[in-house]
Amino acid sequence: MKRIWIGFGLILLFLSGCAVQPPSPRKIEPRIKVGLLWGIDSTEFSVDGSFRITSYDGTFIARGVRGKRWRAEVKTTVPGRLIYMLVAGSMSSRATAKSAAKKINKMGFKTFIQPVGELLRIGGRIVSDNRSYRIYIKKAFENEEAAKSYRDSIWNRLETFVVRQAIRKPKGKIILTNLDDGQEFESSRPILIKGASVTIYNVPVGRGYHWEHLENRTYPETICFQLDNEGKLTVINILPLEEYLQGVVPSEMPDSFPLEALKAQAVAARSEVLAKFGIVHRTDPFDVCADVHCQVYSGLSRKSPLTDRAVRETRGLVLWEKGKVCNAVYSAVCGGHGEDADKVWGGQPQSYLRGEFDGSGRLRRYGSLTDEKNLKRWIDANPPAYCNTSLGKVPRALEYTKKYFRWEVNYTQEELKQILEKNTGQNIGSILDLIPLERGISGRIILLRVLGTEGEFTIKGELKIRKAFSNNTLWSSCFYVSKKRGRNRIPEEFILKGAGFGHGVGMCQTGAAVMALRGRKFNEILKHYYKGVHIKKLY
Repeated sequence: MKRIWIGFGLILLFLSGCAVQPPSPRKIEPRIKVGLLWGIDSTEFSVDGSFRITSYDGTFIARGVRGKRWRAEVKTTVPGRLIYMLVAGSMSSRATAKSAAKKINKMGFKTFIQPVGELLRIGGRIVSDNRSYRIYIKKAFENEEAAKSYRDSIWNRLETFVVRQAIRKPKGKIILTNLDDGQEFESSRPILIKGASVTIYNVPVGRGYHWEHLENRTYPETICFQLDNEGKLTVINILPLEEYLQGVVPSEMPDSFPLEALKAQAVAARSEVLAKFGIVHRTDPFDVCADVHCQVYSGLSRKSPLTDRAVRETRGLVLWEKGKVCNAVYSAVCGGHGEDADKVWGGQPQSYLRGEFDGSGRLRRYGSLTDEKNLKRWIDANPPAYCNTSLGKVPRALEYTKKYFRWEVNYTQEELKQILEKNTGQNIGSILDLIPLERGISGRIILLRVLGTEGEFTIKGELKIRKAFSNNTLWSSCFYVSKKRGRNRIPEEFILKGAGFGHGVGMCQTGAAVMALRGRKFNEILKHYYKGVHIKKLY
């Protein structure tokens, strides 16, 4: 077996991870680093045709390499060091952050302010500034469990969330093995494969959701292998933004949807990824991940002519408000009413991410959906929302969405006890009641009290509630609960009746498809879901 050892200098370049050269003037869209796999010891992949293996700075390690089947793995690694901290707020300016920090200091918490985000440069000019100013509590924790425990102990005084900070880089070796002839390439620095598409085997898809599975996926050049903060293997796809979008749009919206809906999806996806630069995955060696947490990206595996056309015909277009790119989030089926972003994720309210009725005109007959009685009438009804595909005939492409507009889940007492204990770690005896303490404007539960024979606890957060009540994430937190009483007045069955699929913030993808079927153009669709924005061409 032949082993080739590659030693690299230029330590400063390593600090930027898989650094790439700026795009050429002809293709001035940003390049993006997409995390495909992380936290693993090894992965197998195949490469079609001849390719190059290079260092992160472009130096050739080997060229004209052949051999279809390969394995990448890590060896003798030393994890980096992470600390965990609590963020008590994120403000749009340093002045407002200072003002908020003073109030928090008076509560007995010491704080400091740190900017996150980036100045977005295209073609050498600054085109957008997505920076915000986070207020950190001056208390660091060695592990995530301790940070979360402290967060939970102060939540009734101060609402915070946990973030990671990297203070030491990992060390170790990355080995590429040609499984056809046994040749190995070994490096203590990131390694790139260029010149051919790469198929990675058994990629996890839809982690934590009801469609979770493993899939072989093919990605365009360039693929980067490097260490993550835990000293494990990370696999990254580095590519131009528009090429990335060709792998996002068909993964987030079926290519059988109308073209104008696909074009709206392309603009929203482009806007969202640019708005997230430097904010998500700040301690990881990539900009965004390829799964539901950011946007689903499947590389070349789901490309289609229609979604490629949608990306091409909207090239460089983003949603714009107050001098910056909008964080144009979206969800599958809003259930008839959108939700406010700050209710789902906290932070400052965004004027373009306010929940409204998903239809023409205003919703009046049901009243406020934050009221429990109104919410029950709303869920039991069949309102004429755009995403209500059970009204009238819809194309086959939209048939699957009908089950999400209104749905029902039944649990026996024992089933609910087991699910809640598994997902929350709480054992409070027999479940007596599930009491919504706060609902958002769409009726989604934001704070829920769980009452048992031996105690009680609360769950705060739309996604936390969805994860608590299902092994595969409940479709939505917009639901009400009916109970069937048993002996000793302890419920023997719980019926959850709900609406929608997803968080409900921003564009409703099913509603967008129906609007397109009714003749609306992509810009009209976007302005319906994101109020007060305009569409800007960045390049």
